[in-house]
Amino acid sequence: MECFKHLEDNEESAAECIHCLKKHGEQIFYDDYVSRLRMGREIYDSTVIDQMIRITNLLGIKSRQDYEEMDKKYNLTMY
Repeated sequence: MECFKHLEDNEESAAECIHCLKKHGEQIFYDDYVSRLRMGREIYDSTVIDQMIRITNLLGIKSRQDYEEMDKKYNLTMY
């Protein structure tokens, strides 16, 4: 996926990657069960799991509260 190609090892880049994915119609959400961000396509495409784990770690998200704080900071649910 094109959006992951530009992902750098910083918080801002991770947020931009989420924006890019959402612009391309991907569903991104926080999953309490696995305590990380997930992409809807993970149901049938496991190739994105490592990138979603990376994005979650770059944003420092370990809980729903962390996700809500990052959403306020970077407007992750804007699309």
